[in-house]
Amino acid sequence: MQWIALIYLVLLSSCANYTEPQLEEWGEGGYKARQVSAYNINGKRDGATTRATAMLILRDGERLHLELKVDYDPQPVLGEGKWRLAGDRADSGAVIAEALKFFGGQSEGPSLGGRFLLQGNDGLRFRVVLPLRPVEGSRWKNR
Repeated sequence: MQWIALIYLVLLSSCANYTEPQLEEWGEGGYKARQVSAYNINGKRDGATTRATAMLILRDGERLHLELKVDYDPQPVLGEGKWRLAGDRADSGAVIAEALKFFGGQSEGPSLGGRFLLQGNDGLRFRVVLPLRPVEGSRWKNR
């Protein structure tokens, strides 16, 4: 019975539709949540490629920038991803898509979101969840 409950919880969490950005920092063998105070994403579709820049502003004033290039033919794939942390503990690295959410926006601009791993020079650094949002000037602020 416990296994069934565990499987149910895992399936339920994998289907979650996040409405707020989430950021976790890897350290000491596990993830620790970081507080996000504001989030925006901007970008543009050009043919079969969408380029987007997401920025998360953290409670301590640090800014996390993600540059994402999504290619689709026929399915969306993260073609390239880079991240940069500006602040006291500046760092940068590559973005890996764990789960990519993308709507192509035939009559409107594209929407992008998903769950991403951010790798730095010393290995895994962050895990971030971006809510599915239109990439043309979408903003969110924690009140």
